[in-house]
Amino acid sequence: MDKQFWTEIYKNQFEIPAGHMLTELTRELFIYLGSTDPELRDDIGYTVYANWLKQERYSADEIRAHIQELLANLDKGIGETESDSVFLRAFSVLFLAEIVHNDNKRNFLEKPDIQIIFEKGAAYILAEKDPRGYIPIKGWAHALAHSADLMLVLAKNRHIESAALTKILNVISEKIFHATNYIYIHGEDERLASAVTQVLRRDLIPAEDLKHWAISFVEQNWKDAYMSEEKSRAFQNTRNLLRSIYLELKNNESEMPGRDEYELIFFEVLKNLKPY
Repeated sequence: MDKQFWTEIYKNQFEIPAGHMLTELTRELFIYLGSTDPELRDDIGYTVYANWLKQERYSADEIRAHIQELLANLDKGIGETESDSVFLRAFSVLFLAEIVHNDNKRNFLEKPDIQIIFEKGAAYILAEKDPRGYIPIKGWAHALAHSADLMLVLAKNRHIESAALTKILNVISEKIFHATNYIYIHGEDERLASAVTQVLRRDLIPAEDLKHWAISFVEQNWKDAYMSEEKSRAFQNTRNLLRSIYLELKNNESEMPGRDEYELIFFEVLKNLKPY
Protein backbone atom coordinates (compact mmCIF):
# COMPACT_ATOMS: atom_id res chain seq x y z
CA MET A 1 0.00 0.00 0.00
CA ASP A 2 1.30 3.49 -0.73
CA LYS A 3 1.20 6.40 1.71
CA GLN A 4 -1.76 8.00 -0.04
CA PHE A 5 -3.79 4.85 0.63
CA TRP A 6 -3.17 5.23 4.37
CA THR A 7 -3.77 8.98 4.27
CA GLU A 8 -7.26 8.31 2.94
CA ILE A 9 -7.89 5.86 5.79
CA TYR A 10 -6.81 8.54 8.26
CA LYS A 11 -9.12 11.11 6.64
CA ASN A 12 -12.04 8.65 6.79
CA GLN A 13 -11.84 8.08 10.54
CA PHE A 14 -9.84 4.86 10.03
CA GLU A 15 -12.58 3.11 8.15
CA ILE A 16 -11.42 0.05 6.20
CA PRO A 17 -11.66 0.69 2.44
CA ALA A 18 -13.94 -1.48 0.35
CA GLY A 19 -12.19 -4.54 -1.01
CA HIS A 20 -9.72 -4.76 1.88
CA MET A 21 -9.66 -6.87 5.03
CA LEU A 22 -8.56 -5.85 8.51
CA THR A 23 -6.21 -8.85 8.76
CA GLU A 24 -4.47 -7.96 5.51
CA LEU A 25 -4.02 -4.31 6.46
CA THR A 26 -2.82 -5.12 9.97
CA ARG A 27 -0.18 -7.42 8.48
CA GLU A 28 1.06 -4.42 6.48
CA LEU A 29 1.19 -2.25 9.59
CA PHE A 30 3.31 -4.83 11.38
CA ILE A 31 5.77 -4.74 8.49
CA TYR A 32 6.17 -1.01 9.08
CA LEU A 33 7.34 -1.59 12.67
CA GLY A 34 10.94 -2.00 11.53
CA SER A 35 10.86 0.61 8.79
CA THR A 36 13.50 3.35 8.71
CA ASP A 37 10.88 5.66 7.21
CA PRO A 38 9.40 7.56 10.18
CA GLU A 39 6.24 8.38 8.24
CA LEU A 40 5.49 4.71 7.64
CA ARG A 41 6.52 3.63 11.14
CA ASP A 42 5.12 6.44 13.31
CA ASP A 43 2.50 8.36 11.38
CA ILE A 44 0.95 5.36 9.64
CA GLY A 45 1.90 2.16 11.49
CA TYR A 46 1.49 3.32 15.06
CA THR A 47 -1.34 5.78 14.52
CA VAL A 48 -3.56 3.45 12.51
CA TYR A 49 -3.03 0.44 14.78
CA ALA A 50 -3.67 2.53 17.91
CA ASN A 51 -6.93 3.82 16.46
CA TRP A 52 -8.12 0.39 15.35
CA LEU A 53 -7.48 -0.86 18.89
CA LYS A 54 -9.43 2.08 20.26
CA GLN A 55 -12.30 1.35 17.87
CA GLU A 56 -12.38 -2.27 19.13
CA ARG A 57 -11.89 -3.75 15.68
CA TYR A 58 -9.87 -6.73 16.97
CA SER A 59 -11.10 -9.70 18.98
CA ALA A 60 -9.26 -10.71 22.14
CA ASP A 61 -7.84 -13.75 20.34
CA GLU A 62 -6.58 -11.61 17.47
CA ILE A 63 -4.87 -9.31 19.96
CA ARG A 64 -3.30 -12.31 21.70
CA ALA A 65 -1.78 -13.32 18.36
CA HIS A 66 -0.45 -9.77 17.96
CA ILE A 67 1.08 -9.96 21.44
CA GLN A 68 2.97 -13.14 20.59
CA GLU A 69 4.42 -11.61 17.43
CA LEU A 70 5.35 -8.36 19.16
CA LEU A 71 7.05 -10.18 22.03
CA ALA A 72 9.07 -12.28 19.58
CA ASN A 73 10.24 -9.06 17.92
CA LEU A 74 11.93 -7.96 21.15
CA ASP A 75 14.64 -10.59 20.63
CA LYS A 76 15.45 -9.64 17.06
CA GLY A 77 18.83 -7.92 16.94
CA ILE A 78 18.93 -7.54 20.71
CA GLY A 79 22.40 -6.54 21.88
CA GLU A 80 23.12 -4.47 18.77
CA THR A 81 23.95 -0.85 19.56
CA GLU A 82 23.62 1.21 16.40
CA SER A 83 21.70 -0.88 13.89
CA ASP A 84 18.28 -0.30 12.37
CA SER A 85 16.95 -3.35 14.23
CA VAL A 86 16.20 -1.03 17.15
CA PHE A 87 13.13 0.30 15.36
CA LEU A 88 11.45 -3.11 15.22
CA ARG A 89 12.06 -3.68 18.94
CA ALA A 90 11.21 -0.17 20.11
CA PHE A 91 7.96 0.07 18.14
CA SER A 92 6.93 -3.45 19.11
CA VAL A 93 7.18 -2.24 22.71
CA LEU A 94 5.06 0.80 21.84
CA PHE A 95 2.39 -1.41 20.23
CA LEU A 96 2.38 -3.57 23.38
CA ALA A 97 1.92 -0.46 25.49
CA GLU A 98 -1.05 0.52 23.35
CA ILE A 99 -2.58 -2.94 23.81
CA VAL A 100 -2.22 -2.78 27.60
CA HIS A 101 -3.56 0.78 27.61
CA ASN A 102 -6.71 -0.43 25.86
CA ASP A 103 -6.99 -3.43 28.18
CA ASN A 104 -6.89 -1.04 31.13
CA LYS A 105 -10.02 0.55 29.74
CA ARG A 106 -11.92 -2.55 28.56
CA ASN A 107 -10.58 -5.57 30.49
CA PHE A 108 -10.32 -8.00 27.57
CA LEU A 109 -7.04 -9.73 28.50
CA GLU A 110 -6.52 -12.39 31.13
CA LYS A 111 -3.84 -12.41 33.81
CA PRO A 112 -1.49 -14.76 31.89
CA ASP A 113 -1.62 -12.39 28.90
CA ILE A 114 -0.55 -9.44 31.03
CA GLN A 115 1.99 -11.51 32.93
CA ILE A 116 3.88 -12.53 29.80
CA ILE A 117 3.93 -8.95 28.53
CA PHE A 118 5.26 -7.81 31.89
CA GLU A 119 7.97 -10.44 32.21
CA LYS A 120 9.20 -10.03 28.64
CA GLY A 121 8.96 -6.24 28.80
CA ALA A 122 10.93 -6.05 32.03
CA ALA A 123 13.63 -8.33 30.64
CA TYR A 124 13.78 -6.28 27.46
CA ILE A 125 14.56 -3.04 29.31
CA LEU A 126 17.74 -4.55 30.72
CA ALA A 127 18.68 -6.39 27.52
CA GLU A 128 18.30 -3.42 25.14
CA LYS A 129 21.73 -1.93 24.37
CA ASP A 130 20.75 0.76 21.87
CA PRO A 131 20.14 3.95 23.89
CA ARG A 132 19.45 6.30 20.99
CA GLY A 133 16.47 8.62 21.11
CA TYR A 134 16.12 10.65 17.94
CA ILE A 135 18.10 9.48 14.91
CA PRO A 136 18.50 12.00 12.07
CA ILE A 137 16.46 11.18 8.95
CA LYS A 138 15.21 7.87 10.40
CA GLY A 139 13.35 9.47 13.30
CA TRP A 140 12.62 8.22 16.78
CA ALA A 141 13.99 4.93 18.10
CA HIS A 142 13.44 5.80 21.78
CA ALA A 143 13.54 2.24 23.08
CA LEU A 144 13.86 3.26 26.74
CA ALA A 145 11.08 5.84 26.55
CA HIS A 146 8.76 3.33 24.88
CA SER A 147 9.67 0.77 27.54
CA ALA A 148 8.84 3.34 30.21
CA ASP A 149 5.44 3.82 28.57
CA LEU A 150 4.88 0.07 28.74
CA MET A 151 5.80 -0.02 32.43
CA LEU A 152 3.44 2.90 33.08
CA VAL A 153 0.39 1.20 31.59
CA LEU A 154 1.33 -2.11 33.20
CA ALA A 155 1.55 -0.38 36.58
CA LYS A 156 -2.09 0.66 36.08
CA ASN A 157 -3.26 -2.82 35.15
CA ARG A 158 -5.55 -4.74 37.49
CA HIS A 159 -3.51 -7.94 37.02
CA ILE A 160 -0.25 -6.35 38.21
CA GLU A 161 0.22 -6.79 41.95
CA SER A 162 2.76 -5.64 44.53
CA ALA A 163 5.58 -8.04 43.57
CA ALA A 164 5.42 -6.97 39.93
CA LEU A 165 5.23 -3.29 40.92
CA THR A 166 8.38 -3.75 43.00
CA LYS A 167 10.06 -5.38 40.02
CA ILE A 168 9.18 -2.39 37.83
CA LEU A 169 11.03 -0.13 40.28
CA ASN A 170 14.03 -2.44 40.47
CA VAL A 171 14.31 -2.79 36.70
CA ILE A 172 14.24 0.99 36.30
CA SER A 173 16.92 1.58 38.92
CA GLU A 174 19.14 -1.19 37.57
CA LYS A 175 18.89 0.27 34.08
CA ILE A 176 19.73 3.80 35.16
CA PHE A 177 22.54 3.64 37.68
CA HIS A 178 24.93 1.40 35.76
CA ALA A 179 27.87 3.05 34.02
CA THR A 180 27.02 3.86 30.42
CA ASN A 181 28.31 5.52 27.28
CA TYR A 182 25.15 7.60 26.87
CA ILE A 183 23.31 10.40 28.64
CA TYR A 184 19.57 10.22 28.02
CA ILE A 185 18.61 13.58 26.54
CA HIS A 186 15.21 12.95 24.95
CA GLY A 187 12.90 12.97 27.96
CA GLU A 188 13.52 9.36 28.99
CA ASP A 189 13.85 10.43 32.63
CA GLU A 190 10.39 12.02 32.57
CA ARG A 191 8.77 8.96 31.00
CA LEU A 192 10.44 6.68 33.58
CA ALA A 193 9.38 9.05 36.36
CA SER A 194 5.76 8.78 35.23
CA ALA A 195 6.01 5.00 35.48
CA VAL A 196 7.50 5.26 38.98
CA THR A 197 4.79 7.67 40.09
CA GLN A 198 2.10 5.30 38.84
CA VAL A 199 3.66 2.50 40.91
CA LEU A 200 3.49 4.75 43.96
CA ARG A 201 -0.09 5.68 43.15
CA ARG A 202 -1.18 2.05 43.37
CA ASP A 203 -0.28 2.17 47.08
CA LEU A 204 0.52 -1.56 47.22
CA ILE A 205 4.19 -1.39 48.24
CA PRO A 206 5.05 -0.64 51.90
CA ALA A 207 6.41 2.86 52.38
CA GLU A 208 9.55 1.50 54.02
CA ASP A 209 10.31 -0.62 50.95
CA LEU A 210 9.85 2.38 48.71
CA LYS A 211 12.18 4.39 50.91
CA HIS A 212 14.85 1.68 50.65
CA TRP A 213 14.48 1.70 46.88
CA ALA A 214 14.95 5.47 46.71
CA ILE A 215 17.96 5.36 49.02
CA SER A 216 19.55 2.66 46.86
CA PHE A 217 20.40 5.35 44.30
CA VAL A 218 22.55 7.13 46.88
CA GLU A 219 24.13 3.93 48.11
CA GLN A 220 25.74 3.28 44.75
CA ASN A 221 29.47 4.02 44.71
CA TRP A 222 29.46 7.47 43.13
CA LYS A 223 32.85 8.44 44.52
CA ASP A 224 34.96 10.15 41.83
CA ALA A 225 32.09 9.82 39.35
CA TYR A 226 33.18 13.04 37.64
CA MET A 227 36.61 11.52 36.96
CA SER A 228 35.22 8.63 34.93
CA GLU A 229 33.27 9.44 31.78
CA GLU A 230 31.07 6.34 31.92
CA LYS A 231 30.39 6.71 35.64
CA SER A 232 29.71 10.41 35.23
CA ARG A 233 27.09 9.70 32.58
CA ALA A 234 25.39 7.18 34.86
CA PHE A 235 25.44 9.75 37.67
CA GLN A 236 23.79 12.36 35.43
CA ASN A 237 21.14 9.86 34.29
CA THR A 238 20.45 8.93 37.91
CA ARG A 239 20.19 12.52 39.09
CA ASN A 240 17.93 13.44 36.16
CA LEU A 241 15.60 10.54 36.97
CA LEU A 242 15.39 11.43 40.65
CA ARG A 243 14.73 15.08 39.84
CA SER A 244 11.96 14.07 37.45
CA ILE A 245 10.36 11.78 40.05
CA TYR A 246 10.44 14.59 42.61
CA LEU A 247 8.94 17.10 40.18
CA GLU A 248 6.29 14.62 39.08
CA LEU A 249 5.25 14.20 42.72
CA LYS A 250 5.44 17.92 43.45
CA ASN A 251 3.45 19.07 40.44
CA ASN A 252 0.82 16.34 40.29
CA GLU A 253 -2.41 17.80 41.65
CA SER A 254 -4.46 14.61 41.65
CA GLU A 255 -5.09 12.67 44.85
CA MET A 256 -2.28 10.30 45.78
CA PRO A 257 -1.83 8.35 49.03
CA GLY A 258 1.44 9.17 50.82
CA ARG A 259 2.54 11.84 48.35
CA ASP A 260 3.91 14.22 51.00
CA GLU A 261 6.07 11.46 52.43
CA TYR A 262 7.32 10.46 48.99
CA GLU A 263 8.20 14.07 48.17
CA LEU A 264 10.30 14.28 51.31
CA ILE A 265 12.03 10.97 50.60
CA PHE A 266 13.09 11.96 47.09
CA PHE A 267 14.08 15.46 48.19
CA GLU A 268 16.44 13.98 50.78
CA VAL A 269 17.81 11.47 48.29
CA LEU A 270 18.57 14.26 45.84
CA LYS A 271 20.34 16.27 48.52
CA ASN A 272 22.51 13.27 49.41
CA LEU A 273 23.36 12.23 45.85
CA LYS A 274 26.95 13.42 45.42
CA PRO A 275 29.83 12.38 43.15
CA TYR A 276 32.33 12.47 46.02
